[in-house]
Amino acid sequence: MANFSEKETKVNPRADAIRSKLIYTFYLIDHFEGLSHAVPRYNIQDFMDAKKRKKLMLMDHHQLVRFHVVPTRNIMVTQEKRWRNRIEVRCSRWPPLKMWVSSVLNSRTFKGFIIFLICLNMLVLMISTEIMGKKGKTYVKITWVLEVIIWIIFNIFAMEILLHWFVSFQRYWKNPWNVFDFTVTFISCIPPLIYPFEVNRTKLQLIQFSRVLRGLKLFPRVRQVRVLIMAIAKALKAMAFILVLLAFLFYVFAVSGIFFFESYTHSDRMDLTYNMYFMDMPNSLVTIFILFTMDHWYALLQDLWKVPEINKVISGIFICLWLLIGAFIFRNLFVAIMVTNFQNIRSDLSEEVRQIETQTQADKFKMEIIEQRFSQIRTAMDKDITFRERFTMDPALIQTADSPDSIRDEKSPGTLDWETYIHKNLPALYAADEDEQVLWPRDSLFCYFQLLEKLQHNLEERKQLQHYMVLALSNLEDK
Repeated sequence: MANFSEKETKVNPRADAIRSKLIYTFYLIDHFEGLSHAVPRYNIQDFMDAKKRKKLMLMDHHQLVRFHVVPTRNIMVTQEKRWRNRIEVRCSRWPPLKMWVSSVLNSRTFKGFIIFLICLNMLVLMISTEIMGKKGKTYVKITWVLEVIIWIIFNIFAMEILLHWFVSFQRYWKNPWNVFDFTVTFISCIPPLIYPFEVNRTKLQLIQFSRVLRGLKLFPRVRQVRVLIMAIAKALKAMAFILVLLAFLFYVFAVSGIFFFESYTHSDRMDLTYNMYFMDMPNSLVTIFILFTMDHWYALLQDLWKVPEINKVISGIFICLWLLIGAFIFRNLFVAIMVTNFQNIRSDLSEEVRQIETQTQADKFKMEIIEQRFSQIRTAMDKDITFRERFTMDPALIQTADSPDSIRDEKSPGTLDWETYIHKNLPALYAADEDEQVLWPRDSLFCYFQLLEKLQHNLEERKQLQHYMVLALSNLEDK
């Protein structure tokens, strides 16, 4: 078997790719650490300073600028984090106005204040509905006060929308909940603008109804309600073809009912209660929907049997068949789809929460490891400084410092606890996202690439040995 040096002379594409990756990685590391030929002499702070940048562009405009290289983490990046990580924001003395407005809009205090205004608007509308139409100086004053409160609340809602537009007009319309909030606010302000002076009771009722719609603004701000609406919307998407089939069956049974019960509709009997139910298409569709809810279906069947021209068997089969198809099959199918979608959404949310908790625990554990390393380095440096001071004072300490017992005593404390702590937190590291980049030490990284290169040569040799083994077995069978 050829040794490793002979194997390296052979061309192996995978090993050659790993060798190239090793050279490029260490060249990049040396470049960032200032060990390469092109060493950056300026940092980003120098570049962002107007005076230094002007001097740099005049004297040394081909020079490199050093950036801080940090490992990337697979976490959700919000718009506020993007603004905060921008070079212009990090190097400026004061944050931009958009960033401050966005932090105010996303703060829990402001969100709670908006929810309080929505509830206050509902309470004010309830009081104004109770005193509507009552005359008297006291009621007039209360009405004017309530009107002022309603308009103040509406102006605050409009100001909130304008602030969202100021932060990002395009990103505002990408969120469907923002579109819903804007639609409700816009619809609620149309009737008061069209009828500024309500003189008619109908117009006044229209204005009150438009103001009641502002209570729907509570839906986008409550997470549980959003989940419920999302589950209903997802269930409706899953039931699209079922709803189409149900609408077709509605049409078939409605038209069939008009033809089957024509004599019942045009009967001259005066004791018939539901003879208008199958008179035309709209009434027939309403009747089919009533039977879908299983409401007084037996009373309708008994009323049909009062007409001698109606066949009891056909009418009974018609109503019982629709009850079987609509009330039993489709209703239970709707309930099953709704429950399944709720369970899927709940499991998805639970999985997201579990991943976030696992990632948080892994990040915390890594920070503790980093702090532990820094503390060990700091402790070693302190011991080294103390030992040097004592060594200069007393040279007799050289023997005790070089003795293996003292070295063993220095390394023994805390080793078992640290290993136990590592094994305890290993599941959190395994459960963390695999896409997260890890900053390796130089020696470990070099050994890693070296072992990968040797592995490629060993795999190639293993492949050749398997080929020789197949040839040997083939020759053995031929003999």
